[in-house]
Amino acid sequence: MDYDSVFNGSYPNNVRIRKPKEFDVLFVLEVPYTEELLIESDKYRPGFVNLDFDNVMEELADDEHLSYVYDEFEENLLDNNNYLKRTNLQWWIHDIIEEVFERFGNYLGGMEVEYQKSCVAHTIYVDGGYNFNGKRISIDFVPAIQFGRARWLWKRNFYPFVGCSGTFYAVPKPFNATPRGRRGRSLTFLLVNPRAEYKILLGKQNLKVALRLLKALRDCYRHSLRRLKSYFLVTMFLWQIKKRPESFWHEPMLEVLTEHFQNGELPYFWCADLNLLDILKPKEITDYAETLSSINNTLQTYLCQPNLSFGRCATHFKLADSDSD
Repeated sequence: MDYDSVFNGSYPNNVRIRKPKEFDVLFVLEVPYTEELLIESDKYRPGFVNLDFDNVMEELADDEHLSYVYDEFEENLLDNNNYLKRTNLQWWIHDIIEEVFERFGNYLGGMEVEYQKSCVAHTIYVDGGYNFNGKRISIDFVPAIQFGRARWLWKRNFYPFVGCSGTFYAVPKPFNATPRGRRGRSLTFLLVNPRAEYKILLGKQNLKVALRLLKALRDCYRHSLRRLKSYFLVTMFLWQIKKRPESFWHEPMLEVLTEHFQNGELPYFWCADLNLLDILKPKEITDYAETLSSINNTLQTYLCQPNLSFGRCATHFKLADSDSD
């Protein structure tokens, strides 16, 4: 496998509310004979795909120059039916990174570098010392398999809307909301398209201001909205752009967010059958809806207070030292 990288998250979308110290990067793995890779939609897990390497392995078997790649896939990465195993891929990458640290140590150019594996990302921490004014930065590298225009995606009318980016990626994120009566599969990968999301948000600066304010508000009420992810907010804005491309910034976005939690549903932008709120417990969704509604009602009363101070408004927003998810 070869690799490329794609910035993901708040930084490329220009919606950070403070100087960045945390970065998200898609670590794009390029597969030989990628045109032969079959991307199957998982009918029991909306928004997730399975990666069938059967045709890829046939091509590799006939390529004497890539016999070592064939052996690596067969021995370490694929199941008996030639589907890529998510956990195996993650540990394969982990072992490679650990080997690099063993060979070269954890100091680079006077900076201390550490590595930590999580469920989805491979995080590199850098203590820059003088180079970063004593600050510590972190980069989450998320492995991604790149693929092109799968037929079943055409049927869902993604491409006429996306237009600017026909490249999707499969990332090794587990399906947390396991369907009733079915185990979570080790073969599922989440369908993502960060380039398209960036281009959809590009140039809509009024929207970005509103998004930053909502993130600052979320951080201020972190004790009550602990698992309200930044990507929930981004997804809400993506849907609003699609519905109202000319006047999206006039929408009361806090009210829209509140309604999503009151209804218990926030569809994933690339597959509306996947409800992003399914990772939360029912009580969390109810509590978040009540908190957001209370905040919204309070802020609405400020419209009728001509002598309202900036300080009082600012109590609802927080700028901390680092971003949260």
